Amino acid sequence: MRKVPSFLKENLRRKALSRVKRVKIWLYNLLESDTGPYRLLYDIFALFIVVTSSIPVIIELWIKFPLPPDLHKFFNVYEEIALYYFVIEYLLRLWVISDFSDDFKEALGETGSILKATLRAIKPKLQWMVKPYSVIDLLAILPVLRPFRTLRLLRLLRILKIFRYTYALRSLVMAVKEEAPIISFILITLVLWIVTISVVVYIYEYNAGNSAFHSVFEALYWGIVTISTVGYGDITPVTREGKFLASLLISGGIVLVSALTATFSATLINRMNILKGEGLKLNNLKDHLVICGWSESGEELVEEIISKGLDKEKPIVLVTEYDREELGVELSKYILYKKGDFTKEEVLLDVSVPKASEVIILGERIKALSDRNVDARTALTAMLVKTMNPRAKIYTEVLHDENAEVFEKRLGVDAVFIYGKVIGRLLFSSIVTPGVEKLIETLLLKEGLVKKVKVGELGSFEKFSELISYLREYSCLPIAVEREGEVIVNPPDTFKVSKEDYVFVVISKS
Repeated sequence: MRKVPSFLKENLRRKALSRVKRVKIWLYNLLESDTGPYRLLYDIFALFIVVTSSIPVIIELWIKFPLPPDLHKFFNVYEEIALYYFVIEYLLRLWVISDFSDDFKEALGETGSILKATLRAIKPKLQWMVKPYSVIDLLAILPVLRPFRTLRLLRLLRILKIFRYTYALRSLVMAVKEEAPIISFILITLVLWIVTISVVVYIYEYNAGNSAFHSVFEALYWGIVTISTVGYGDITPVTREGKFLASLLISGGIVLVSALTATFSATLINRMNILKGEGLKLNNLKDHLVICGWSESGEELVEEIISKGLDKEKPIVLVTEYDREELGVELSKYILYKKGDFTKEEVLLDVSVPKASEVIILGERIKALSDRNVDARTALTAMLVKTMNPRAKIYTEVLHDENAEVFEKRLGVDAVFIYGKVIGRLLFSSIVTPGVEKLIETLLLKEGLVKKVKVGELGSFEKFSELISYLREYSCLPIAVEREGEVIVNPPDTFKVSKEDYVFVVISKS
């Protein structure tokens, strides 16, 4: 039995689905991905909503003063808005955590059972729902149902959502921890400065009969207000010594507070640079793409990744000894950059190579290294990756074509690309057959123009001619067959095909 090719159906729905997919990917990067460029900002915003919407519950439990009517009304409305906000957030997280339709189709093709396919497709969502953070999220939104509104415990559970947004808090704590000695020194000096001068001024003013300074607490309050340059004027020194020390307090405070602000700001900027890639450690990444090295091929590769939006669909890490400014291409905010020597195991562990799905190793040229040494570095990296992650697909670029066979047979990489070989042959073909370069460029650059499909997914065919006739009905043209890793271009009509073969199909865009 033959059926309409699934890739043709997908092609007809492509535009509508791509819009939905882009929204889903954007939301995933915002809500769930640790590498999303806006995740930190969102966590800070959500943390603000959690804390501020929990104020009414905290007031009810611990503060016995009655609230003014207008404030009480405002808190009720605000809490209601926050509650529905978190309901929407929970549903969005549940939606983006996996792709139900894709998982269902894949499982249905493997099992042939609708029930089994449904259970397998829904499994990732159920696994997400039983995670501790997800359980807290669910309990926190239960008050959206009227019977649960009276349960203060459920309303109080919303505070536990703070742990959901620890990404922002962790970043802040890490930033402070990195410069803890100097920040601690400035803070201690600032406290000593305020306390010492405030106590001395208190002694002078108390003996001078200044009633405003009637306790040490009032003196410390005056010192804090003075050093912050707020100066309410409710407490002021009257003695010459007090006024002189007040001036000294303000002058020293400006220096110390400025030093503290500058140090803290520099620390946060440093932390943001780390989050953007420099000195990055991404031990929690999985099923991501790692690009080791940089070359002209890498520049083309990254530009294609960005133009096709692949960087938004899955985490991509670039590891190179080149500085960002030397790359020659502007990395998107979704591509993580780490400067380091990718031939070292610790650097590969930093970017979670053991959990990567694909690793591309480029022939990165470094000063004082010959092309053979560059290939040797590529081989060493391939061996390391193979040892650390046997399941990862490894693609390598070599500079000498005689090394290609070694990479394929001895190292067992999935594909080897010889630097300059394709370009050279393309130039020769263009001389012999003018215009062939435009054909190849079109096939390579037009997204979705060439598809690789398993013959068994299309139906049952005996000969290649039958496959041609069938696909031509849908304005498609088969151009090659892949069998056990070997590609046979333009096989004869009598060529026998099996369900296990793959066919390369050119899809009409008209």
